[in-house]
Amino acid sequence: MARVRFNVAIENGKVKIKMPQEEYSNRIKTSAKKVGDSYLLSETDTQLLALALELKTQGQYPEIITDDYSIQNVAKQNNIEFYALATFGIRRLLEWVRYCPACYKEYPINNSFNVCQVCGTELKRKPKQKTSKKRVNYF
Repeated sequence: MARVRFNVAIENGKVKIKMPQEEYSNRIKTSAKKVGDSYLLSETDTQLLALALELKTQGQYPEIITDDYSIQNVAKQNNIEFYALATFGIRRLLEWVRYCPACYKEYPINNSFNVCQVCGTELKRKPKQKTSKKRVNYF
């Protein structure tokens, strides 16, 4: 029944299927690579973000509803509105780092291996810590 309703909505013009232009897909891929989310975004995620960016540049106000932190992070970087459903969502732009949970060695987010080169444990990712201002002791 859902498929029938969907097809009727398409036929009546209430739902439109649109692919983003290649220019916007490339911009989203570059943006995702910059913050370290490129390897976590699927092609569908990239197209969704690219379409939202394209609509935004046309003067529309797209909103993405997702609990996926990678989508939220790339959306935030591109000033695309997003809302979370079951999570609080991200509050600030995140830059990721990959790390070994066993020996705590850190790796760049775009490295090509998935296991620690020191101990062989599978790598995980976490947001880079905010850099705090160093305290200066005058005494």
